[in-house]
Amino acid sequence: MITFEVLTPLPKPLKKTDLVQLPACLKRARGLKQDRVISVRFVSSADIRQLNKTYRGLDRPTDVLSFGAEPVPGLRSSNKQAWLGDLAICVSYAATEAKRRSIDVREELIRLLVHGALHLAGYDHATPEEEQNMFVLQEQCVSCMMNRV
Repeated sequence: MITFEVLTPLPKPLKKTDLVQLPACLKRARGLKQDRVISVRFVSSADIRQLNKTYRGLDRPTDVLSFGAEPVPGLRSSNKQAWLGDLAICVSYAATEAKRRSIDVREELIRLLVHGALHLAGYDHATPEEEQNMFVLQEQCVSCMMNRV
């Protein structure tokens, strides 16, 4: 099961229980069935812009960035947790997007957690087929979480 390790203060719209319940909604995703840890940082627009520029060559803010971890040789994932990667999520970007879409900021933050976790699990949206597969699963996970309220 996935464990989210939050390395910065949790944004007010999210609840600690969201990060505890989210792994159950992610269990259908390949690559997220074994014990894995995803570290999460909630960052400013300036911070995510710098990360995006440094690691993707894009000098603009974005909503979420995923940074995968290299596999550790000899790690027995059946009885030890392994680090899957890091997520950087821009709270102000999420708030702007939530307002634009007329949805709750909590829902958008959950969507970004799911989106980033799916990228770490190997999902992508570079082709129409990949996008369809990833976004259907993403929205199923978000719906699962929103129905747990």
